[in-house]
Amino acid sequence: MFSKTRSDDHKPYEAPRREDALTGKHRSVLHDGVTINGDWTSDGVVEFGGIIIGDLTAEAIVLTKTGKVQGNVRAHHVIVEGALTGTISAEQVVIKPQSKVAADITARILEIASGAEINGHLTIKSSERQPSGSAVE
Repeated sequence: MFSKTRSDDHKPYEAPRREDALTGKHRSVLHDGVTINGDWTSDGVVEFGGIIIGDLTAEAIVLTKTGKVQGNVRAHHVIVEGALTGTISAEQVVIKPQSKVAADITARILEIASGAEINGHLTIKSSERQPSGSAVE
């Protein structure tokens, strides 16, 4: 049911091409008490409050206060309220108060609330590329 392929551990998430890409997407809700040993992939919104040891990939991911992820997270939007150890690759990442994140984060937009614990490297992607030969002020 779940496979443990690691060939794309550092493959960045590619954002949907349309701004309304999340409209009409289904929503998966997994609350505390759910444990997954393996990878989870969804083409919709995932609200996760359980424990996953593996990679989590979806259009949008909400890791609730009871949620714990040990693995790589890839999505367009990621909201972290719980604990995450691994990596996050997303267009927009929101780290809420009282969350515990030990991860390398790559995002275009990053919001970190006061009270969040973060340990890792942050890479902020530019939304526009600088033309070659231009100076950055």
